[in-house]
Amino acid sequence: MRLARILWVVVGAVLIVDALVVLVTVSLNSGVIATFGLGVLYLCYGLYRDRIGGTAQRGPFRRVDALVVTVSVLMLLFFVSIAAHGRTDTTSHQEDAVVVLGTALKGEEVTPSLRSRLDVAVEYSSANPEAVIVVAGGQGPGESITEALAMERYLLSHGVPGDRIIREDRSTSTYENFVFAKSLLDARFDTNYTTVFITSDYHVYRAGQIAQGAGVGGTHAHADTPWHQIPVDYVRELMAITKLVLTGR
Repeated sequence: MRLARILWVVVGAVLIVDALVVLVTVSLNSGVIATFGLGVLYLCYGLYRDRIGGTAQRGPFRRVDALVVTVSVLMLLFFVSIAAHGRTDTTSHQEDAVVVLGTALKGEEVTPSLRSRLDVAVEYSSANPEAVIVVAGGQGPGESITEALAMERYLLSHGVPGDRIIREDRSTSTYENFVFAKSLLDARFDTNYTTVFITSDYHVYRAGQIAQGAGVGGTHAHADTPWHQIPVDYVRELMAITKLVLTGR
């Protein structure tokens, strides 16, 4: 099955290269490490497939093959499911407040993923000019300023009025994004208010579950994931959702 060996080698090489690209262009994170490791496993499996499977187990459905294929198909189904959910927006564009979830910076520079989220926020602001916008994100490793400050600067440079922007710059996780944003919005509004959150497509499902737990219901709008970050971001999200299921956050 020479074709199968080539397929595993190609998949492994693509994942390794993608992890290195994201490492250079964005930052080191758990998704980069996991994607690189997964790529190495696929690459080694493709190169040494016959030796791993054993000469006594010839045929297209050897036990090791079946395990690798099953796990790979399950991961692919997971990725497709969360992508389909994430890309189905529920916003009415009539909400009182927008929560834009932060993600990694490159020093002070807005990365492609964060730019994609902010561009959606700018579009939303044009459609609903009365809504306030909470930019949520603290300062992480490798970041020279808080994500919230970089996000505020980006929105201001794209014509969003400063008096409509609320900066939440203490959070270090999605859960804290929502908890701290809710605290700021509770202080801003005297009565009940409606919210929409904006994040990347792969992140919408988990963010929605966390928002409910943090007492921030509402709708969502997605931002496209840059094509070169798709493997890393989706592998990372698989680990994050597993953690959410196990710990509730």
